[in-house]
Order: sequence, then C-alpha cells, then structure tokens
Amino acid sequence: MTEQLLKAIESGNLALLNDVLEQQPALVNTVFEEVEVTPFELALKNGFSALAENIMNSDNFDINHAGHNPLRLAIELGFLNIAKALLHKGANPNYRPQYMSSALLLCLDNEYFELAELMVEKGAEVNIRNDKGWTPLIWASMKGRIKAVEFLLKHEAAVDVCNNDGWNAVTGAYFKQRLEVVDKLLAQGAVFSAKYSEAAMLSAYQNGHVNIAKKLLADGVNPDVENEDQETMLIIAITKGDDDMIKALVAAGANPNARNKDSHPALSLLAQNGKNELISLLVDKGADVNLQSKSGRTAAYWAASYNQASTLELLHSSGANLDSLDDDGRTPLMVAASKGYIESVIQLVELGVNPELRANDGKTALQLAKANAPAKSVFDGGAMLNTSFKQIVELLARTRQQ
Repeated sequence: MTEQLLKAIESGNLALLNDVLEQQPALVNTVFEEVEVTPFELALKNGFSALAENIMNSDNFDINHAGHNPLRLAIELGFLNIAKALLHKGANPNYRPQYMSSALLLCLDNEYFELAELMVEKGAEVNIRNDKGWTPLIWASMKGRIKAVEFLLKHEAAVDVCNNDGWNAVTGAYFKQRLEVVDKLLAQGAVFSAKYSEAAMLSAYQNGHVNIAKKLLADGVNPDVENEDQETMLIIAITKGDDDMIKALVAAGANPNARNKDSHPALSLLAQNGKNELISLLVDKGADVNLQSKSGRTAAYWAASYNQASTLELLHSSGANLDSLDDDGRTPLMVAASKGYIESVIQLVELGVNPELRANDGKTALQLAKANAPAKSVFDGGAMLNTSFKQIVELLARTRQQ
C-alpha cells in the first residue's frame, strides 16, 4: 500500500490517496524511504495543496511530526492557508529543527505578517533562539528588516538578548550600519552588549555617527577605548578638532595624559592650536603640563612652535617649565626665535625664561634668530632687514644686557 500511496501523491490522484488512507490510516505519517519525506511533505512539494489538506485532516495525522514539521514546510513553501489551518488545529508554532530557523522567523523573512500575528496568538515565542543564539529580533536588526523589527518590538521582543557571540540586536544593527534600526532599538531602551560596546563606540565616532558614540559614552562605556594605532578617543577627537566630543570625553573620565601614535600628549596637540579652554579643562582633570614626547617636547614647546603666545602664558600659570629642553637641547624660546615669532618671544621673555641657554649645537635663542633671519641687506652698513627676526634679535640683545 505504501507504493500505492506514493503513486497517488506523485500523480496528484486525490481519489487513490483517500482510498489508501481509508484502508491503512497509519500510513498518513509514513516516511518514504527513497525520498525521505512524508506524504504531507511530498504533496506540498509537488504543489498538490488539496492532497496536503486531505492528509492533514486525517485522524491519525501527526501535526508536529518531528523532523518533518508540517507547519514549517507550509510556511517555507508559501502555502499560507494551510499554515493557518495547521495553527488552528494545534500545530506547535515554536518547532525549530536543529541548525534551522524557527517557523516565526520564516514568516518574518517572507513578510507574512498576518500569519506571524496568528503564530504569536497561538503561542509563538518572539525571543526564540537558534543554535547560534540568534533571536528573530537580532536577525531582523542585522538584516535591516524594518517591518520585521517593528513587528517584533510591537510584540515586546527583548531588545538585549545576546547571541552566542555576545551580539545583541542593536550591536548587530550598528555594525551592519542599519542606522534606522539602531534608532528604533535605542528608543526601546536597547544598550550595546558589553563585549562589543567599546568597539561600537569607537566605530560610531570614526564613521561620523557622533550621537551614537555620545549615547554609548553616556551609558558608561570606557572613554579610553583605543583604535588600531593605540590612540584613545580623546586623541582622535583632538585630531578631528571636535571640541564638544573632547568635553564629553573629559567629563566621562578620559585620561587627560593620553598620547597620539607619535607619543605627543593631548596637551601638546591642543597647544598647537591654542585651545586654551580645553587645555584648562584637561589641566583641571590632572593633565601634566610638563609631560614630554619621546623627543622631549612639551606643550610649551608646541605652543611656541605655532606662535600661541596666550597659551604659553596659560601653561606657565599652570606650572609649566618654559625652559624645558627637548632632545636637541632646544627650549620654547629657541624654537620661537628660530621661526621669527615675535609675539611668543615677547611673552616668554616677560615670563622670565632664560635666554642664555644653549641648544646641543651650542646656539642661544639670539644666535638661532640671527641664523634663520632672511638674507641681510648690505645697505646701511649691513643692517638686518626690518623683519620680526630683527625685532627678536634686538629684544634678546637688550635682555642679555640687562
């Protein structure tokens, strides 16, 4: 009779099917050895929905046949009316074969939302996890399936459940750049999973998603997370010139003595651009005003290098040593003099630096100014051209005499 049953299903012979099942009702759940499918599966796969309906309405039909689940197959093949009928007859909406997705996820994947509603009504678990720990919400979020995300949130799917790798829905959505999904999840109270929160914050900031980065920062994510160059977000923000983020990072407890990949401290980077407000902020949080780079250069050196006279005064008032030497033996006064920065030279002289110090090459600030001045004019007895270098030489000469 098994052969007769197989013949009936393969040929779409409803009368023969009914005759076989009437004689041997137990065959309704048999598994055909050659094709390894049940009568119901074979009928649906051949597109004979009438046969499939007759089979599922048989008294002995196993509606939750293990390994051959009728509901999941009906959804997978798009026989929605049959899937609804199975649910009404008591099919388990939470059946999930090993290594396969749940029936609910199949519905959402195909956007069968009406059927998904019925599944939830019949007890489908919206937080069901597969073998890798993925929930429907994690899947929908990472795929950017907005409607599916909305459906799941409507049915109170848990936003913070993580998969086996520690990813939750919002973490996955962010790294897949599903930013609309990220916004929806954050609005529902989602937080980035701890395992990936630092990477998410760094990535968000580097890719210009500042609001996400600030949200994570406000949630307590470590502000000193580093990029591949071992630069903290404070250094990255200073490099970008992002004053607001600098303030947010400092407020969150970022290390004020962080260095960039070239070993220059945060204060030195700020001093180059005369960022006095931010310098004061970092100093208040414990930044060392005399912290040196590997080449011995301090914030004062860089302030002088970029003619930031007011920054030199601020650093001095904060305890900076304005006579500190770099590895070339140069002081801030020497570098300012060699570049012809009269404003910084005046400021440093007024702050009482020592003009007699000599660099490793034996030159004083006065000698460096003379050496770097524009070509001298032979007119008027060979006097220097009237440039800032001439003013610096005259100022330092007077200072020596005093």
